[in-house]
Amino acid sequence: MTTPPESRRITVRMFPDYAGSVLWLGEPVGYERTGLTPELIHALQSWEESYYQSLTPDLDWMSADAAHRFTAEGNRLAGLVADELGERYDVAFTSYEDGAPAGIFHSPVPASNAKAAAAFDALAAALHAKLNDEDRGQDPARQGEATGWYAWSPLADTSFGPRRREQEE
Repeated sequence: MTTPPESRRITVRMFPDYAGSVLWLGEPVGYERTGLTPELIHALQSWEESYYQSLTPDLDWMSADAAHRFTAEGNRLAGLVADELGERYDVAFTSYEDGAPAGIFHSPVPASNAKAAAAFDALAAALHAKLNDEDRGQDPARQGEATGWYAWSPLADTSFGPRRREQEE
């Protein structure tokens, strides 16, 4: 398995987005795969639930206080995730509260939770390998497809991409 360089910091993003998890490493990371402590997982789940309860049907904040509480708790939890993952990880959290600064949280010391660090190391290595395979056109799910950048037209619900390569004979 290809692993990312040890000296390179790995960024975990943290935000609620109807994915069943607030943690993202290339894709949503289910809590059962994180190795995080049960207390921290419960706090992350509660924070996400409080986010949805703080929104109007039009997805606006019910109050400025609700938005501020969301930001404060997100910052606190991002710091706790960073502590459990240790010095090789950054946890990026950008609040949906207007004007709230983005934060990058990291621990200056080794992981307080070796199980979580090992789980995220494995997830990062798998993501790194997948990206390398896609760069070389070796993603088995996309054999024979053109790879590269795509554009999507939301009104037409159409995507436009590179032309398919002709099969060599």
